[in-house]
Amino acid sequence: MLITCLGIARELTNSPGRESDDALILKAVLEQVSGLRIGTRLMTPEEADRSDLAGYQMVLPMCEAYPRLMRLKSLEGSSVVMVNPPTSVLACYRTEMIKAFEPLPQLNFPPTELRPVHSTGTFREPCFDWSPGLWVKRGDVHNTTTRDVVYARDLAEAEAWRLDFERRGIRHMILQRHIDGDLIKFYGVGPGQWFTWFYHDPASARRFPFAIDELAAAVKDAAGSVDLEVFGGDAIITADSTVHVIDINSWPSFAKVREEAARQIAWHLSNRLKALRLPPDRKLPHHRAGKPARKTGELARELPP
Repeated sequence: MLITCLGIARELTNSPGRESDDALILKAVLEQVSGLRIGTRLMTPEEADRSDLAGYQMVLPMCEAYPRLMRLKSLEGSSVVMVNPPTSVLACYRTEMIKAFEPLPQLNFPPTELRPVHSTGTFREPCFDWSPGLWVKRGDVHNTTTRDVVYARDLAEAEAWRLDFERRGIRHMILQRHIDGDLIKFYGVGPGQWFTWFYHDPASARRFPFAIDELAAAVKDAAGSVDLEVFGGDAIITADSTVHVIDINSWPSFAKVREEAARQIAWHLSNRLKALRLPPDRKLPHHRAGKPARKTGELARELPP
């Protein structure tokens, strides 16, 4: 069987506490794809660095390291279909995500401020009311340690975390207003093909009521804004039933729904491969037709490795 679909695993440093879960979802997807009579192969990020990837019809990059994504980015616009493409993964860096969310007035996103980590002055207050609480987050990739997304009780604590980021060579940080409510995790494919959700901590959830259609619409809008096809993220449901999206990311672990997610992702990938063989006037729409993802802004190209 001709190998047409390549999966590239995530770096272990970018899977804190999820090393096995991240690997298992990619393996499960490739098994499902193989069952559809499509040849597959799995590589570590390091193996992919040494390989010529131009011969594959489809590449599934779960990796997140900036230099690696920039190398893969050279394949965009070629005959190789990538799910998710590097520009979309880069768009999930928080520096880019907040810009992607800005044109979506219907999307509830907490007040957020982007800052350079390096500072020579006193830690200034955020430009928004942070009395409900303040989160300090690294500006590029999502969590690599428990110190990448932290709660600050006051500006002194926020400054301490800024110094920690600076020592670790992180160039940008996000300050975000705390939103009180139930934290939920969502996963999706498409966007618009399939999604599911669950409480991050069911034991402590207050289970505020909300409309599932509103959550589905918010998830679709957030994923669509960064051209993600396989995605996950976090949202808060507040006491007044409002859905607030606070994060979105590429290729999550799907740990609690791995079996169903693997089937849904494989179906999506199969449709993408079928679209490659359709005549031009019968191509599947947008996210299924291999349309190149949007380009990220200048800031993403300046982020450090």
